[in-house]
Amino acid sequence: MRDAEDGVARRGAAPPADSSERRQAVRWLAFSAVSVAYLAVTVGESILAPAFPLVADDFGLPDGSAGLCFSVLAGSIAVANIAGGYVLARRGSRVGLLAALAFTAAGSVVAASAGGLSAFLTGQVLLGFGAGLFFAPGINAVGLIVGLSRRGLAMGIFGVAFSGGLSLAALLGVLGDRLGWRVAFVAGGCFAVIGFCAVMLINLPPRRAGPVGGVRLPLRSALGTAAAVGSAAACAQYGTISFVPLFAVSAWELSAGSAALVLVAGRVLSVPAKAIAGHEADRRGAVTTIRRLGIVLFVTGLCWSLVPLTGVAVVGAVIFAALVSAVFPIANVLALAEFGDRGPLLGTYRSVQMGVGAAMAGAIGAGAATIGLRLTLAATIAIPASLVLVGRRQ
Repeated sequence: MRDAEDGVARRGAAPPADSSERRQAVRWLAFSAVSVAYLAVTVGESILAPAFPLVADDFGLPDGSAGLCFSVLAGSIAVANIAGGYVLARRGSRVGLLAALAFTAAGSVVAASAGGLSAFLTGQVLLGFGAGLFFAPGINAVGLIVGLSRRGLAMGIFGVAFSGGLSLAALLGVLGDRLGWRVAFVAGGCFAVIGFCAVMLINLPPRRAGPVGGVRLPLRSALGTAAAVGSAAACAQYGTISFVPLFAVSAWELSAGSAALVLVAGRVLSVPAKAIAGHEADRRGAVTTIRRLGIVLFVTGLCWSLVPLTGVAVVGAVIFAALVSAVFPIANVLALAEFGDRGPLLGTYRSVQMGVGAAMAGAIGAGAATIGLRLTLAATIAIPASLVLVGRRQ
């Protein structure tokens, strides 16, 4: 904890010994700023899913093109995750966060002004770079600011910002149904600017002195339990769940706005789901919690993808979306335990899972064009279900 306090205060004069309350306030102010930044980049990367039915209608795109868009977004995140790890190692968390927010703002502007698919994809690349650059500096900053005595709870609270970003993105999809999808991306850019200003106004922990991991180390070291758990979640988050609004429009005959509301409900429910999952990870262990989540994800996934009753399917989709989001904080707990603050390893760990998620998005798009979206999505439920196979020991 001393490292966190020293890191936040290092830019100014050393505080007196009796100013513990002030130091506590400074630490939580820094935590809040990083959380706002996390919310902003999450909004940017998550608008595509609820907005895509409207974008497809505007540009005259087939269902299969959704796979291309989601794959480009996730692939960009995967590439930028590695870059974010090295930015953290060489320049510290502050520079990494500001760069991430700048890319998010730029991507929002490009996407909102796109006149066709090529320009729109360029915007998704920039948005993906913003989200990818953020990851390693973001969770490293949280670890230094808050401390890791209760890692599950800390990551669960931080994950609420991610859920908030997902919820806001889904709400912007509803707004886009009323005012046009471009408005959603403009609003996302405004959140990025707010996040940029928040980070500029506070001090963040600087890069720690000492080794940060060599270039040849990350790939082998990052392919462990944390990467396996995160990859399963990424397949569902950036593959399966991304197609839920499109599936809701085609299979459940909902409007684009109503389909976005399904995601809103799932994102809102993910807030208590993350808090509970983080608490359970502290009590029973991260791996035990992950195995239980895998069972519930399998049941609810089959429910929303195959059950013909719309009401039952919608409830299943909401629970599925909420619990997938709850997997990520626990994967991050495992990653922090395995990698500590070694930026390249954290970036590579995240890059591996996002690369898998990008491949899954492309595969779902191809499957939708051949065997249909329903059967393709039902088959992907086996991915998060594989979490029950995670080793019993942490």
